[in-house]
Amino acid sequence: MQQPTRVALLERLAAPDVRHAASDPAAVVRSVIYNLRRVLNSREGSAPAQPELGLPSPHELLQNWPVSREAALAAVRRCVQRYEPRLTDVVVRSVPYSPGDTALSFQVAARLIGPERTPVTLTTAVTADGRVSLT
Repeated sequence: MQQPTRVALLERLAAPDVRHAASDPAAVVRSVIYNLRRVLNSREGSAPAQPELGLPSPHELLQNWPVSREAALAAVRRCVQRYEPRLTDVVVRSVPYSPGDTALSFQVAARLIGPERTPVTLTTAVTADGRVSLT
């Protein structure tokens, strides 16, 4: 049986009023986005206790682009699946590229774990400075 989805423990401890939002899907989605921003902006090997935390450097992801597109999407999917346990059915798709856009844009579609299985869709992009933005 799947556990109900909650706001992260450290967020509940830091802001006691967040405790009441634990069952609010919108609060949980905000918490997931907050966590994914931190995780996807980490680089593999930067956390000694979790060497696989984060993504390869943007330069590695974009090397041999667009041939490396599938490997980059797989890296994002693995990272989301491993470090955001409140999401299930994670699918990462490439977002169509048009001139002037960031070279690597993708969409993460998933569902919150819990009885409601609320759908979550995030559009992400790797900015020119190598940061991952989520909307």
